[in-house]
Parts: sequence; structure tokens; C-alpha cells
Amino acid sequence: MAAGDHNLHSVGGRELMVAFKAFSLRTLVLTFAALCVAVTPAASAPVRVGIAALVVGDVRLSNASINKPKKIARRTRLAWGDTLQTKGNSKLQILLLDRSTLTIGSKAQLTIDRFVYDPGNSRTSTSTVTKGAFRFMSGRRTGNSTATVKSPVGTIGIRGTALDGIVGKEAVKIAKKEPFLDGVKSDKKTATLIVLRGPGANTRGGLTLGLADVSAAGKTVVLDQPTLTAYIPRPGAPPIGPFRLSTGGLTKLQEELSPRVTNANNGGLLEKIVPGVIAAGVGLLILTNSDDDNDTPANPTNDTPTNCDNPNNPTGVC
Repeated sequence: MAAGDHNLHSVGGRELMVAFKAFSLRTLVLTFAALCVAVTPAASAPVRVGIAALVVGDVRLSNASINKPKKIARRTRLAWGDTLQTKGNSKLQILLLDRSTLTIGSKAQLTIDRFVYDPGNSRTSTSTVTKGAFRFMSGRRTGNSTATVKSPVGTIGIRGTALDGIVGKEAVKIAKKEPFLDGVKSDKKTATLIVLRGPGANTRGGLTLGLADVSAAGKTVVLDQPTLTAYIPRPGAPPIGPFRLSTGGLTKLQEELSPRVTNANNGGLLEKIVPGVIAAGVGLLILTNSDDDNDTPANPTNDTPTNCDNPNNPTGVC
């Protein structure tokens, strides 16, 4: 073989080896990338927090993976990041792993932001309600339990209790009929009304005392007795209260939480409402278990609450 041919052969061999190494490296990278793609879904699997225990009417779910809200049925599993929406004459009750329940009424929207549960030790949950009526009822007792519900204008910290709330124009309608809120300027999209349902300070029978902290604009109002209420009228405004919600206000809020949904086939009430009625009975037992048979005074605290938005406020001090 001539020297020139030998050199040409050597150069060609080196080029072949370089090309082979480059091909091998590229194959390795692509293989690794494929493995990463295959592993990603498992690594980012949804964190399950509970189920849809009651579904009445049209209830839809969306999240990071489901862009177009889809209808759900009873027993649908729910996870962090899920957003639930109800249409008119619809209702959803969520049963969390610790037996806490979150209920939303018609034309409502709720997002499950976070839920951490260590049975027997602690639980933490955070949800956001952007519109409509909702109810939260605490579940199993644990040593360190906190629940938070956010609205567009404030935050509600919940400790071992049951409470109802409503966000948006229906909250404004209720507020307009409350004498304590006379003259308050409200935002129809974000106004938030919160009422403690129980158990409160007069509870007996071994039930854990509960309370709710309603916070906005650097101020916190504490609700520690059934029917005590706080109202956040608009973005940037502090909560007003505590005050006792009227019977008419309580009735209106209950109507928003429990719409009467008729069966399209026979015009009767949907059978699915029955479990909700049973749950409501249990809730009623908790809410009415008080050891004081006397009428509760109109002013539940030593210090008279002040409505800073009331133009008739003689003191002007808040």
C-alpha cells in the first residue's frame, strides 16, 4: 500500500471514530431525554385530597391538565390545583381526607390550593373561593389543625368550627338589608360576607370550641359565637364586625347553599339531595348545641363593634 493511501486510510479511520462517538453521545442524550419524559407524569402525579361526595346539577372541574372544564359525577377524585365550578341550580360537597367538608352552592367557583394531612397529628388546608356561597365544616380532631379560605378581598382562618360565606353580588344583596351595614359601599364582584355557624363559646357535649379570623387590609375580626358575622365590602377595605346576621340574612345565605333542583323527568327533587339533607341534619345538631337557653344579646362583645363605613357613625373612630 502506498504511503499516501495509508495516510488517507488513517484519516478516514479517525473521522469514522469521531462520527461514531458523536452518534453514540447523541443517542445517549436522546435516550436520557426519553426516560425523563416517561418519568415526569409519575413524578408530577396529582396530590389527591378527597372526593366529590355530593354532586347536584352541572358541576365542572378544571386544572393545569384540563383547560376546558369538564362535568364531574359523584365520587370523582379531587386533587391540589383543581378548580370546581357550579352552574345555576347546582351544588357540590367535597369530602376531604380528614372528613372536613367544603360545600359550594349555585354559580360558585372554588380552587383547592393546598391540603396536607398527617392523621392524628396535624392538617392544613387552603382553598380560594372567587364567587358564590360556600360552607366549611371541620373534620377529625388533630393536635394542630388549620384551615384557610381565601376570597378576592380577604382571608378566613378557621379553627375547629363550621362557617358559611358568600362572595359577590349575592353578598351585597344580603349586606344591603342589614341595619349594621347601612351606608357601606360594596363591590358586587368581590364583596365577602362570613358568618360563624358553630360550635361557639357556649358549646357543650365534648365538642371542640371553634372560631374564625377574618382578615383584610391589616385588620382582623374574630368570630367566636354562632351567627357572628364579618363583612369585607371591597378591595382594600378592612372587615366590618363582628355583628349578628339577621334571620333574613341567614335564610338568604342558606338558600344560596341549598338550591332546589328539580328532576327534568318527573319534576321531583333529585334523589341526590337526600345525602345533603342528612349532612345538614348533623350540621344542625352541632350548630344548635348550646348550653344557654336565653336569647343572645345583640352585642356579643364588651366593646361595641364599629361600622367605619356608616355615615351615621357618631364617633368616626375605627
